[in-house]
Amino acid sequence: MHNASGKELKRDRALQWHMHADYERMVEAGIPLPAGRTKRDRQAIASIASGIISSARTVPGQWISYSRSESWYPGQEMYYGDAFGYSTVVGAMEKLADGPLVEAHIKARPGDHLKKARNGLTLQSRVLPAVASSKIILPKMDNELAQSIRLRRRDDKRLVAYKDTESILRMRNMLTKLNAHYAEADIEFHGGRREGDVVFHVSKRGHEYGVDLTNRACHRVFSDVFTLGGRYYGAAWQALGKDARAQIVINGEEVFEADFATLHPGMLYHAAGLRLEGDAYDIPGYRDQRDACKRGVNILINADSYSEAVYALTEHVSGGYHEAADMIECIMEKHAPIAHYFHSDAGIRLQRIDSQICTDILNDLTIKKGITVLSVHDSFIVPSSHKETIVEAMEGHYNNHVDGVARILNSCLKTKDFRLSPLHKGYSSLRLTPPAASLSADPVSESNRNRMKIQNRNRKNAHATKEAGPKTNTEGSKTVRSNSRWHKLKRKPQTTQTAQTEDLETVPLMAANGNLQEKAVAGIGGSTASVDTVVRAGRIVCPVSDDSVRNGSPVAALPVEMVIDEAVETNRRMTRWQPRKMSVLEIVREEEARRDTLQHRRRERSH
Repeated sequence: MHNASGKELKRDRALQWHMHADYERMVEAGIPLPAGRTKRDRQAIASIASGIISSARTVPGQWISYSRSESWYPGQEMYYGDAFGYSTVVGAMEKLADGPLVEAHIKARPGDHLKKARNGLTLQSRVLPAVASSKIILPKMDNELAQSIRLRRRDDKRLVAYKDTESILRMRNMLTKLNAHYAEADIEFHGGRREGDVVFHVSKRGHEYGVDLTNRACHRVFSDVFTLGGRYYGAAWQALGKDARAQIVINGEEVFEADFATLHPGMLYHAAGLRLEGDAYDIPGYRDQRDACKRGVNILINADSYSEAVYALTEHVSGGYHEAADMIECIMEKHAPIAHYFHSDAGIRLQRIDSQICTDILNDLTIKKGITVLSVHDSFIVPSSHKETIVEAMEGHYNNHVDGVARILNSCLKTKDFRLSPLHKGYSSLRLTPPAASLSADPVSESNRNRMKIQNRNRKNAHATKEAGPKTNTEGSKTVRSNSRWHKLKRKPQTTQTAQTEDLETVPLMAANGNLQEKAVAGIGGSTASVDTVVRAGRIVCPVSDDSVRNGSPVAALPVEMVIDEAVETNRRMTRWQPRKMSVLEIVREEEARRDTLQHRRRERSH
């Protein structure tokens, strides 16, 4: 991450948790660890200390952030084990901060994670590993992953618990076989500066970075749902630069790396029915900044909004916000045929497609044929003797999946004309005018035409029902049994007063003997009538019970306009939809978090 001046800004590294760290073996190896009261406390201290030492060796001088919020930890046991909890993690951090492994410790106050410093980074609780920690050699430990399939929230990067399905079990079984092959494969890493199991290389910007070569296991990460994301992460070769990957040796052979050129832009052009010609990152006016243009195209594909894309690109150009905005305009002008896909959050859906292509290639070559294939998202590293094999497999599996790009994108695409559905985000569509007025406002609208067709069909069905349907005779009036499908719906139980007022609105009727005193006759709760059944040729018939007729309750005619106004007003009050304060997904997550918190507290009390 860089700012406009070109100065590098280091983000905090997430808490490194080594769940297979052994407290007793680390103490025997001479690592200064504080004492723990329970077994869970000792396991937490060992797991966090291993992460601090590993981070100090690979990325010296980088802060490690963690959460001091109790709501962060429930539900994480399936990923990190039973020792991962609020009390154990915070308690272990407090003890390790007083020891020689940590140089500095900053505690964030409540609400600081919602703020940003001047450099654009959020304020979180963090620790800085001491320089002496990088000299410590950790004892050998098991690198087996607790969960090779991970579901992560996109907003706060928090891992979410999930239930296994047949598809998840298949993916986990495939990863288990793949990681077993990597563990036994003859993979050698040459070049760079070696310190034990850590190799150091220099990036293109001149910064030295370290990679732990013991990490060979891969895991897949999905975003919010299992139809988004799904790429492979965790292996050591994925953290190496392109020049460093060229020095890998597999089975004593030099390697060949093949990748998809401009994969995501090419997919978008294919979805638009076009073919991408030339270099997608050759932007007129910015040909001397190809790396920035490449990052700008990918940012536009992955961004959720235009402003988000501009601010994200600002970090990678020297001219600040205005140069980033100008570069984005030039990119959109060059790629006008697919500009409607930009800043529409299409990247996370394209990742699901390329991850499935990667899965098919690994399953076909590595698991079935035993060929060691090292994947780096959209590129694949194989021994030189299998050069033609990997190219043929990439072309075949790409053609198998690229035809579904348009369907996946168009089903979820957001554009400037995109409107949220009332059922998802709490959008309120209150109707303050009668339905007839709203229909006449936009007669060309397709939705209005469909709505009028449905209403006309319902009126015809109701009219046919009145003529041919069964009739029920009462004393003094005739009422037709309504065949409307709405009367078959089960409603929530209501009080007597509410049911009476909703069945038929109170209507003022003129007395039959000629006096001008108005009387209110309410519909009996047991009798129901739709608007179509009560309006007839300018007159209205109010359904009443036999007792009301015997008692002399007057029934008189009202003007049709009054009846329609009363019916529309009643319908508007009954059909008014109030927006949700939270979406369904947020309500489910809140309930799951509450249950997980209660289970977590009970578990801590039992221990």
